[in-house]
Amino acid sequence: MAATMIGGAFLSATVHTLVEKLASTEFLDYIKNTKLNVSLLRQLKTTLLTLQAVLDDAEEKQINNPAVKQWLDDLKDAVFDAEDLLNQISYDSLRCKVESTQVGSKTNQVWNFFSSPFKNLYGEINSQMKIMCESLQLFAQHKDILGLQTKSARVSRRTPSSSVVNESVVVGRKDEKETIMNMLLSQRDTTSNNIGVVAILGMGGLGKTTLAQLLYNDKEIQQYFDMKSWVCVSEDFDTVRVTKSLLESVTSRTWECDNLDILRVELKKNSREKRFLFVLDDLWNDNYNDWDELVSPFIDGKPGSRVIVTTRLEKVAEVAHTFPIQKLEPLSNEECWSLLSKHALGNDEFHNSKNTNLEEIGKKIARKCGGLPIAAKTLGGLLRSKPCI
Repeated sequence: MAATMIGGAFLSATVHTLVEKLASTEFLDYIKNTKLNVSLLRQLKTTLLTLQAVLDDAEEKQINNPAVKQWLDDLKDAVFDAEDLLNQISYDSLRCKVESTQVGSKTNQVWNFFSSPFKNLYGEINSQMKIMCESLQLFAQHKDILGLQTKSARVSRRTPSSSVVNESVVVGRKDEKETIMNMLLSQRDTTSNNIGVVAILGMGGLGKTTLAQLLYNDKEIQQYFDMKSWVCVSEDFDTVRVTKSLLESVTSRTWECDNLDILRVELKKNSREKRFLFVLDDLWNDNYNDWDELVSPFIDGKPGSRVIVTTRLEKVAEVAHTFPIQKLEPLSNEECWSLLSKHALGNDEFHNSKNTNLEEIGKKIARKCGGLPIAAKTLGGLLRSKPCI
């Protein structure tokens, strides 16, 4: 039963990784410049999301329902085939990027994309994608026959982030942290209004919030800034809520007022002539006017004041940043394995021979995490609760 649970979580992590990859800006930008069928990729993403919604229910029912177990086993094969195909596309994207840096003119770059050999490659991938979409759609149809449902009880709003971080289980990001630290502590001003904005960009689950937490709690940062505040913005962008949260943080008191003008005046007053660090985590709104209104109370801060923005959307980063955008890359397989093992056993060393099987399973899962820390952490926690696998 434990092995079955791990297998189900393994599948969930893979589907999550594929959906995130299909939605990533880098992946979409590459697709636009090729002969790949965009509608098939959208169809693939939609079908994966449909299947993802019922995986929790299927993982529970497979224990007593052989038909559901067979459905899951067959689905794993189909999903792993989809993973192989998307990896092939990612590899081709990387190859084109490398080749484009070696070609001097844009004319040659365009020729590289659309020359005969690549047309053949894209045609082959499109054919595979069509077969894959049809296969996964059959699984989506069978879910209804099997009575699989979305586990609505488990679907809830994501818990807002906070500034608190457990550094003992953080893996990697040392270079990224050092780069951003230099920006935060830089004496040079990047704008005329004393505010420097560092945008951390990356797909969901890549560790943007964790990196911001590490920076926020760094001792050097704490000594350098006069005040700090952390707000989780999220998709539901509300200027009043964000402004109030910042004000409540810097004043250490609750504000009952919802009058935006009063809140902004008070925030401006409390941040005036102070070097502050504000973190706006998980920002989705890419409207420049909204951004300008949000940060207008910050302009009287002491020179050297900084704002860190974390976001999944490149356009948001482009609107907000004053320093170079910091785009996070996936963790390596080794880093994923280290993170997974920290959560599985509380450390990243397997000295005890009885954990040989667990280590083998863990390393295999780590390779399937797609470099996403959230996947490694989630599956590590599941392995921790099943030590007898």
